[in-house]
Amino acid sequence: MKKKYYKIVHIMFWFMIASIAALITLTIFSPNGGFIIIQDEKDELLESEAFIVKQIETVEQKVETEWYYFIATAYSADDRVQGTNSTTATGTEVREGIIAVDPDIIPLGTDIEIKGMGLFVAEDTGGKIKGNRIDIYFDSKEKAKEFGRQGIWIRFIDENLEVAGLLY
Repeated sequence: MKKKYYKIVHIMFWFMIASIAALITLTIFSPNGGFIIIQDEKDELLESEAFIVKQIETVEQKVETEWYYFIATAYSADDRVQGTNSTTATGTEVREGIIAVDPDIIPLGTDIEIKGMGLFVAEDTGGKIKGNRIDIYFDSKEKAKEFGRQGIWIRFIDENLEVAGLLY
């Protein structure tokens, strides 16, 4: 029984040595580093899909959105000091998401994004809002006061919009 056991161990040892030698030989002399590449139709599809995704990402990177620098102030409804009431210049009721603009610069009804704040609609005007200035509506006087006056970056959601006379 011992001799049979030793023969099995001896055969397994030499088989393992031969396998290691074959792997080393494949790694050294194989152009792809010893890896066997099995290619089928699925691989070709995955490669073509990856190429398409890469092309789409490249095109998306080329389309750059223009951001414009504006000075923003804040207002709230029915503030006698600011001379505001609860109706916008377009006739809608003031609400969060409304901005006051100079209609010679940004047409009323224009959708814009304020970087870091979200989406807004230009539905109001103001006597002091001229050029690259906007006024952002807040529900409370406290929030409006807390916002104060800041430099902000905006972009136009409708990329085909031609905005007249933007000052830089």
